[in-house]
Amino acid sequence: MTEPSKLSLTDFLDFAARVNYFTQLKPSKKNRNSFKTKMTISCYNELMQTIISLLRTSINTLQQEESQTAIDVMLLLEIAIQLLPSDEMELLDELYKVLHD
Repeated sequence: MTEPSKLSLTDFLDFAARVNYFTQLKPSKKNRNSFKTKMTISCYNELMQTIISLLRTSINTLQQEESQTAIDVMLLLEIAIQLLPSDEMELLDELYKVLHD
């Protein structure tokens, strides 16, 4: 039986840098300890349905008396907050004022 070849740490790091495995998370420009990721949504309706699903799942999980998944619910709610289209909602408020004044 032959032993697997051993790479030095430097060789491994060079290899990892060349292949560029780390593509899912991008460093945040605002916070050095955070990353951003991309999520593809086809339209605002799908975005709202996704947020609703996250909220409903969280509610259902919290309603279970024996639920031991508080951290999961917290993560789902944080995702829902990040997905809320706040800039677009401000635009809709302004549009409503224009149409109803």
